[in-house]
Amino acid sequence: MTNVNTLPPKGDKRRVRQSANRADYEQATLYRLLDAANIGHVAFTEDGWPQSIPTAIARLDDHVYLHGSRSSRLYKLLASGERVCISVCLVDALVKSRSAFHCSMNYRSVVIYGCGEPVTGDEKIALLDRLTEHLIPGTADDFRPHLAKEIKATELIRIPLTETVAKVRTGDPIDDDEDIELPHWAGIIPLRTVAGEPIAAANLPGTVKPKTGLLDALAKLQ
Repeated sequence: MTNVNTLPPKGDKRRVRQSANRADYEQATLYRLLDAANIGHVAFTEDGWPQSIPTAIARLDDHVYLHGSRSSRLYKLLASGERVCISVCLVDALVKSRSAFHCSMNYRSVVIYGCGEPVTGDEKIALLDRLTEHLIPGTADDFRPHLAKEIKATELIRIPLTETVAKVRTGDPIDDDEDIELPHWAGIIPLRTVAGEPIAAANLPGTVKPKTGLLDALAKLQ
């Protein structure tokens, strides 16, 4: 899967070393995997301790966006431009081998390196709307307008997708040749996340129904 034309030089932090044949540095692959993800783990160092915090993410054009409270330590750090690393992983299957040693998972993962930049003004409002649509598709026309105090309390951060790498495993278990004839089942157990039927809030009047856009978007995830 590795494309030698885009392989980072030795010593580059993006270069995959373990199972390097599963690395993919192509922009199209990276964007496709990020578009399938809603959660990223943001790693940083604070007071000499490594930290990793899961948060909602969205790829919009050539940046990844994160939003949260301006008063939180994560978003204060992101807004300051500190270096961070964001990791995303989607597990597609459990891989059962004839030996426990060779059991694995089929997965799609991305690692992003970069520094955050706060988004402000009218651009912030427009991008917050796009981010919400990414996280809850089909709902763009089903919210009241933003309040000024909400926009003020929310930090929107973008990080350029210029230093990224993907790593993907697919296919069957890889057993030792001498184990192939053993009478133990080997194969793939698929896993997937699907959208269920919407459940109305307890205080929602029965006359208010989900918009068609949301239902259509959910149907694609079922």
